[in-house]
Amino acid sequence: MAQARGAHMDVLITDVTVMAQGYCVAGWDTAAKRMVRPLPDGGYWTADILGQYGVVAGKSIRAEPRGKPNGSYPHRTENTPIEATSITALEGVFSDWLGESAPQVAASLSAGFDNNLQWNREWNGVKQGVYVPPGAQCCSLVGVRVAKTNLAFSEAFGKLRATLNDGSESYQLTVSSKMLKEAWRAGGLEAVNKALPVREELHVRVGLARPYDNPPKCYAMLNGVL
Repeated sequence: MAQARGAHMDVLITDVTVMAQGYCVAGWDTAAKRMVRPLPDGGYWTADILGQYGVVAGKSIRAEPRGKPNGSYPHRTENTPIEATSITALEGVFSDWLGESAPQVAASLSAGFDNNLQWNREWNGVKQGVYVPPGAQCCSLVGVRVAKTNLAFSEAFGKLRATLNDGSESYQLTVSSKMLKEAWRAGGLEAVNKALPVREELHVRVGLARPYDNPPKCYAMLNGVL
């Protein structure tokens, strides 16, 4: 639904991910109590815009929505075009990711994606090539709370991957998180593990890539760890 021009929304940033065309930012609309994907002038974020407003997980921005959600499902569920010139950075940094004021989490990844989650194969009890079919009218952004011991990182074919046990199933996911990928490139797996929060329980962000492959699939990625 389009919002009236002049209205604004405050978004607590939860996900900052690396895309081929730039960066994707997602967060919690603190008034509507739902996840959104703010898209400056309907497109991706650039490194310059991220730097200009200090966009990282835990920071909040205020922006003016512009028009109706764009794109196709499942991404259309959260896609929210915004006026790029309306973006302002709000004061403070949020850190209570396990508290009552934190963004909503799902009981499991399967539940979060409305039981649309599928996979290409399973090896040693770990589901691989995890995806949601294009067009599924469900969320494309999900959070789960897990024990730190339920998350492990590895390298395969020049990519950083994560194995996540959400308490119900184990999934292998490609890592798209800007922060974790930068840590990995700078110092390998040791740096990735050092970049994680120092506590026993984590708020893990999982999102869907745009459709690709043949047939097209929206593959699940690890968007961040809070």
